[in-house]
Amino acid sequence: MHFSLSRKKFSLQIHIIILFTILIIISGISLGWYSYSQLSQSMLNDGKSLFTKSSVKVVTRINRESDHIHTMLKILKASHITQLTSAQKKINVLPVLSEMLKNTPSLSALFVAYPNDDFFLYKKTPSSTVLKQYSAPENSYFMLTLRQSGETKHRFYDQQSQLLKIVADSDYNLQISQRPWYQTAKNSEKYIITEAYLFHASQEFGVTLAVEDKDNGAVIGADYTLSNLSKLLQEFKAYPSSQRIVVDQAGQVIAYQDTEKLLSKNGKFNKFKSVESLELPVLAHMFEHYKGQKGSILFSFNGEDWLGKVSAVSAKGNLLLFQVVKTKELLSDAYKLRYKSMLITLLIILTTLPIAWYFARLLTAPISGLTKELEKIKDFDFSQSINSKTPIKEIADLIAVTNSMKETISHFQDLSASLVSKQSYQQLLTKISLECNNIPNSQGTIILLNERNKCAIKHCHLIALDNAENEQLQLQLSKSTFSCTELERGIHNQILPAELNEIISHHPKMAATQHWKLVPMKNRDGQNLGVIAVLESQQAPLNEGKLQYAQAIASFSALSIQSQQLLSEQKQLLESFILLIAGAIDSKSPYTGGHCARVPELTKMLSKAACDDQQGNYKNFELSEDQWEELHIAAWLHDCGKIVTPEYVVDKATKLETIYDRLNEVRMRFELLKNEAHKNYWQGLAEQGDKQQLTSQRDQLLKQLDEEFEFVAECNIGGEFMSDDKIERLQEIAKRTWTRTLSNKIGIAPHQTAKIAECTLPTQEHLLVDKVEHLIEREHAELTEAGNQWNFDMQTPEYRFNRGELYNLSVKRGTLTDEDRFIINGHMVHTIVMLSKLPFPDHLQQVPIIAGGHHEKMDGTGYPRKVNAGELPTTARIMVIADIFEALTASDRPYKERKTLSQSIKIMSFMVKDDHIDGELFKLFLTSGVYMQYAKAYLMEDQIDDLDINQYL
Repeated sequence: MHFSLSRKKFSLQIHIIILFTILIIISGISLGWYSYSQLSQSMLNDGKSLFTKSSVKVVTRINRESDHIHTMLKILKASHITQLTSAQKKINVLPVLSEMLKNTPSLSALFVAYPNDDFFLYKKTPSSTVLKQYSAPENSYFMLTLRQSGETKHRFYDQQSQLLKIVADSDYNLQISQRPWYQTAKNSEKYIITEAYLFHASQEFGVTLAVEDKDNGAVIGADYTLSNLSKLLQEFKAYPSSQRIVVDQAGQVIAYQDTEKLLSKNGKFNKFKSVESLELPVLAHMFEHYKGQKGSILFSFNGEDWLGKVSAVSAKGNLLLFQVVKTKELLSDAYKLRYKSMLITLLIILTTLPIAWYFARLLTAPISGLTKELEKIKDFDFSQSINSKTPIKEIADLIAVTNSMKETISHFQDLSASLVSKQSYQQLLTKISLECNNIPNSQGTIILLNERNKCAIKHCHLIALDNAENEQLQLQLSKSTFSCTELERGIHNQILPAELNEIISHHPKMAATQHWKLVPMKNRDGQNLGVIAVLESQQAPLNEGKLQYAQAIASFSALSIQSQQLLSEQKQLLESFILLIAGAIDSKSPYTGGHCARVPELTKMLSKAACDDQQGNYKNFELSEDQWEELHIAAWLHDCGKIVTPEYVVDKATKLETIYDRLNEVRMRFELLKNEAHKNYWQGLAEQGDKQQLTSQRDQLLKQLDEEFEFVAECNIGGEFMSDDKIERLQEIAKRTWTRTLSNKIGIAPHQTAKIAECTLPTQEHLLVDKVEHLIEREHAELTEAGNQWNFDMQTPEYRFNRGELYNLSVKRGTLTDEDRFIINGHMVHTIVMLSKLPFPDHLQQVPIIAGGHHEKMDGTGYPRKVNAGELPTTARIMVIADIFEALTASDRPYKERKTLSQSIKIMSFMVKDDHIDGELFKLFLTSGVYMQYAKAYLMEDQIDDLDINQYL
């Protein structure tokens, strides 16, 4: 059967109970599992810690005893025991050796072996076999075997080192020099320790420590038994299944916790047992699979989980300690905890189900009642308010909002009223506010207007009512809390923007007002223009009829407000065009960077500093709102003339550059001359000329051509001053001729062929030349001609462009000709002309003067009108400083290196001395800190250096 959630419905109470039960189950399982896992991990860590302590104890025991034996060997070596020659002298040291053997339980024997197979062996507790073999007394504790000059004797001593018996042994034929420990010691410079093996004399497992006395070649040694390791392992048995074993790399068992299983007989001698032969399958499995893996190991064997650990217990790493224990023995407490957690979880579920049912009922009962009331609203039944009680805040808020909605919907009716007077924008807002204040019980009105096509509230108009007095307040809000959705739903309760709410809360005449109603205003297109907020008191809230009246006022007010907003939008449109033009100029060329955007900011900073000056020369200087608007437009459009300036002139990087760099044409002419030199060389050879002379002439000419081209290329860069000598050399180079065989009138634009004279081909042309076609005449009367209506006073070059090659290459400084410089400076002319043609209102009439005066100088030598400081308004002189300082410090112009703060101020101080910029404004620029304010905002960190402005004041 198809199951659909849209058809199958359950009550909220059932959902809550199920959810509550699931949460308890999940929480119980999670907590139980977490406790179980943490305890399990803790128990495993305890097991690992126990293994670690065991291995550390074994290692410590072995290292301590081996270090002790090393020390004894050092003492014996230092006592020159190897140099004792007679048997009696050797016997005399037995008391010392006896104490060493007594104090070191694991020490089996001490011996000295000589190169001639003489032997001195002193050991304790001879085996019963040895005692029986030599018929030694039963109380024998020490045994001395002394072989000297081929004769071997065994001496037996009691525990107090008293001689009990001497037995000669003619059958003792042990070749000491062939023993592995002897040979190893002979080949080593240090103390050696052997692998574990079966001692010949005592039939015990152990290792031999030995060192050679280099003076006479004798070897001093000690036998160290490992039998005590098995006893030590017995101390570690903490769990029934725990097992420990010490083996060597070959798998031979050195020590085991059960010493009875360790040894076996093979004829006469004991032998090592392997791990397998001990019948310890889990240890055999561990040795086979994990002997090369050090550390703790979790593995399974025969269906059971085991925790094991492999540790090296000897300095050489040849002895390994294997330890294992069943994990179920380690985790027995964790298993018990897991079972208890499950029982506790089940108990909690059974206990809390009635509680969950009760709270679910408490939650859903008000919602059920609210649903019934909403059914009444659907039927337009607003007769009763919703009185459901609930301790849950969200449901209580929902009930309150629903009650408010019922009141709002009941007031949705048209009201026949209109606004009869339409005056200025502010007067219109005032009249609307007063009309709303006439509503009985209204404490005041707030009109909030938003931006066009947006829901961001940007304007506020407030009137507070206090008997017969009205107080008005206009302010701009930084941001709004109103959304488009809120404005679409008609009259409603709404929290006002925080900053407006702050103003209202501190207003003395509106302190009692805490509630308000917001009425959206829509134009004829249904678009929201804003809201009217009618403030009400707690004692006398607005009733339905009053809200209907407010809605009617809002509807008709929107039409009038829309007309007033159109005027404001026209200003915004003009502002957008201004920013668009400035942005286009900044984007047009990398040589202007962000100049058009930064100059207005600096201009406003300095203008504000002048307005704030209370004691200086500008204490009477003020700018009205209209003048600030005028300065704003002028600053943003101060370089608008650059939009008609040819980009390739502004960006001219080399002298021959136009739309492309014509040095490439000159390069090809040099290439032709070099090819002609090669041609003349081969032609001379063909005519039986002197090869050596022809070669010399060719090479000399090629070298001269290369040098001349390098000189021309260097001149083209314009990096150095062109002296008269350089110009004279340039003219000499230009006298060279090359042969042109193709017409220079075909394949070009028709208007360009008119100036090109006909000639017979082939023809000889100079390498560098100024041609008639290089002179571009002016096509119409220039704006700067004498008597022009704008009073421009600029020397106009004869031609619009002079692209003569010699003429351009001969420019003494930089890359610009007089014609190029005139075109670039002409951007000021176009700025003034373009702005003068705009129909500015009366309060903006000085925009062309302010914008077009930033290249004028205070002494009247600037351009384009050569006016002095007295003819320039203060705002224009401010922009002169702003334009210069921005240009000096700009970091986004690729053709020049940005200057530091101190460098820029120093350059401007020279301009003050030359009367190029206003000295008083420059002082204000420094003393007011405007220079630093701008620097922190727009300069790079490395440009802001230390500057002492006092030297310029």
